[in-house]
Amino acid sequence: MPFLLKRDGNNVPLEVQRWQYFLLKHGFPQVGRIDAQFGLKTEQATKFFQVQQSITPVSGELDNKTLSVARTLGYTVVPDDHYDDKKGANYPPKPDDLESPTNASRNEALTCFKFRQLPLGSRGDPDEIAITGSCDGTLSDWRQTNIVTIAAPQLRFATDFDGTVTCHRLVAPHVQALFQKWEELDLLHLIRNYEGAFSPRYKRGKSPSNAGHGEKRSSNVDALSNHAFGGAFDISTTDNPFGGQPARCPLRGCVRELVPSANELGFYWGGHFNTTKDGMHFEFADFNRI
Repeated sequence: MPFLLKRDGNNVPLEVQRWQYFLLKHGFPQVGRIDAQFGLKTEQATKFFQVQQSITPVSGELDNKTLSVARTLGYTVVPDDHYDDKKGANYPPKPDDLESPTNASRNEALTCFKFRQLPLGSRGDPDEIAITGSCDGTLSDWRQTNIVTIAAPQLRFATDFDGTVTCHRLVAPHVQALFQKWEELDLLHLIRNYEGAFSPRYKRGKSPSNAGHGEKRSSNVDALSNHAFGGAFDISTTDNPFGGQPARCPLRGCVRELVPSANELGFYWGGHFNTTKDGMHFEFADFNRI
């Protein structure tokens, strides 16, 4: 049996996200945002879809008749046991052939940069750093040469997405390939919101002091975030807080179904970190592909 949805029904959150994304994709902005809640807005948007498709009665529910029409328009219909083997904390399994980048590997692949940290009162982010030139002295502005802005139309319905993704130029084609893959697999409904890839900073809570410091080299500092190299991005952040247990399927904001295809394309998931989990976090890790 397929998942059916209605206002005040016993709905499966990720399936509500799937339906909300479908409505947005097909031109029904009345649904609002992807929030996993089949409320009044989603009901109204469903009614508009039913009227457009001459579906009667106009119930505002994702019933069998509406589901059948939506399927002809590309809606992915999964059986009601789809999540039975995906509900555990160990789904998906950690990959055997991929791991989070070491500091040495990311500096070798993405190149070393010099940086300093201003006093806390002068930082826009508590862990922010100021990147200057390359370690080898060939670049006076490492960021200008290595950080690029790319289009990512697949994220257009994600909250906080401003139309572009900022990341390392060598990682950019892999980020684009990943979003394209998720689109092909019809998994974009799992991305509720997006936070930028490039963020020059230390890992959360790893700044040495409030006073800041003088020039250092990235090759000598393990505590920098992979965001500082433009090699990571965060999605569905509200439901996957840093240090918390990543949302499980089929609860709102769960990104676990995105992980296997991300691993195949060289991205490591923060939910697989050995110590502090970071379920919102995806980082490019297979530098052999560059």
